[in-house]
Amino acid sequence: MKPISFVINTAINELNHIKLLLNSLDINLDGDKHEILIFIDNDNQGTYEYLKSIKDKFYDLKIITHKLPPCIGYSRNNNLLVELAKHDIVSYLQSDMVISPHYDTDILKEIEENTILSATRVEPPLHGESPLTITKDFGTDPLDFNLEKWNEYSLIIKENKTTDYFFAPITFYKNVWLDIGGYDTLFRRSREDSDLVQRCLHKGIKLKQTFNAVVYHFTCTSSRGKDWFKKDNTEAQNRVKLQEQADQIELRRFIRKWGGFNHGTEKLVKYDVELEIKNSSKLPPHIINNIEPLFSRVWIDDATVSQIVNNNVSKEHELANKLLNFTDEQWEKTSKYHNLDHYNQIFNLQDDHILEYNVKLVIDGNTLENSDFEIINKIHLIIANYDEGEYEYGNIMLYIKNKISLNNIICNNPKFDMNLIVID
Repeated sequence: MKPISFVINTAINELNHIKLLLNSLDINLDGDKHEILIFIDNDNQGTYEYLKSIKDKFYDLKIITHKLPPCIGYSRNNNLLVELAKHDIVSYLQSDMVISPHYDTDILKEIEENTILSATRVEPPLHGESPLTITKDFGTDPLDFNLEKWNEYSLIIKENKTTDYFFAPITFYKNVWLDIGGYDTLFRRSREDSDLVQRCLHKGIKLKQTFNAVVYHFTCTSSRGKDWFKKDNTEAQNRVKLQEQADQIELRRFIRKWGGFNHGTEKLVKYDVELEIKNSSKLPPHIINNIEPLFSRVWIDDATVSQIVNNNVSKEHELANKLLNFTDEQWEKTSKYHNLDHYNQIFNLQDDHILEYNVKLVIDGNTLENSDFEIINKIHLIIANYDEGEYEYGNIMLYIKNKISLNNIICNNPKFDMNLIVID
């Protein structure tokens, strides 16, 4: 059997989850020469000490910590795990998952070059039904989980079928991940997977889901907290609200990068488009902020409005920092390890019309109507289907000179200081 590097990240309040996952790896893997790398990004329950105590139980278990308080973050630590993996085949598992019997055998049957392979998730009835997941309640607390019953059930539900989709857990050849740049560290709380999907589609990397390899997924533990579904838990619900707000910010970042949103098989293309706003003082600032991600730059004719909308976007990092317990000082020191939006380049004050542009959309705060937003939100699809020229849509003018795509398929994350990493 080919050896696999199983990579796992864990954070606060996840000790019992990682114990259960490791137990399933110990019992349910067929091969005995696999590597297991566990990244402890933030530890409040003695996870490191526990892993040290059971290290000899596994053939090759590596514990990875760091010297960068309070944490590195999901996208970066996943990339680091892949970089540190020693085998050609890498399989990523979230800490709140439990694998099925013969998991390694099942994924090795399906994995191919130039492919990212997803296993199928079994989840408790906390989300809506989906043809891509299986709903079955084995509980929401790892301490109550019956591994024996899970193993029996998972063997029954395995199917020899595949579909085209992507979500964790995933398995891939290490070179595929490295060639495409891994997760974009721009995304700190969500949408990193959707961004990876787009880059895979553009680069011709196949996305495949197998129903032969299955995991139980406690779902949303890392992002929303282990009690996120308990409506009577005020602290948990406050965190859920913060995460939902952070999700919206990550969606804005995704749209800035791709010109729209899709997690399926549709390739998105974003063009270099300037937005010129006449009589911008007549538009509520939040309207301008809402449509801004669709454009490369926004030109505003009112200094006060420009200051307001600039101030709004400059605070987008604050929610992620709050959820990850970053102070302003810590973020100032560690932000250099992340891709960042260049907010100072988005909004510009204009004295007159934009003279140099590839594509320009002109709107007027005095005449803009609700129906016009249908055009604005579809601007990149419209540009894709039109030749050079001038076009009028209701109260909107569109000028196309050059159709320049801005899609960057390869992600170039800032170089990380590996002296901050400790491998045990």
